[in-house]
Amino acid sequence: MSFSTRTMTAQDWIDLATKFGRAYFAPSEFKNPERMGYEFMLWLFEVRIEAGVPMVSTSGYRDPWYNKFIVKGAKNSAHTDLVCDASDFGSKGGYVLTNEYRFHIVRAAIKLGCVRIGIYKNGSLHLDRTEDRRPANRLWTVVK
Repeated sequence: MSFSTRTMTAQDWIDLATKFGRAYFAPSEFKNPERMGYEFMLWLFEVRIEAGVPMVSTSGYRDPWYNKFIVKGAKNSAHTDLVCDASDFGSKGGYVLTNEYRFHIVRAAIKLGCVRIGIYKNGSLHLDRTEDRRPANRLWTVVK
């Protein structure tokens, strides 16, 4: 069974803003907020609270054609699942994802059950909860 059972609705975003306050991820942080997995987003809010540092999403759901274009044909990307349980975090809009922040985010994600973590060449961090359909217990890096 997938980590998330359904995608986020407009009402879910409103409810989570009320529940999580300052730790809230806004739908505007995601290109396709309606494709983000509900349980995954609940989990991300918990990661953000546990990490205690800012987290700026730089990528969530991606259309398969767009993923192929930007990732040069990466197959079976967690970002292309119709119910997306993946997000990348990085530097954006004046925010810098430092090594210290990255450490706190990874530590929190592992503590809260994440077993699929990636670090891109630019230092961005990938978290996903697709361990039921992709190889698990992975910490990968992209160096090319």
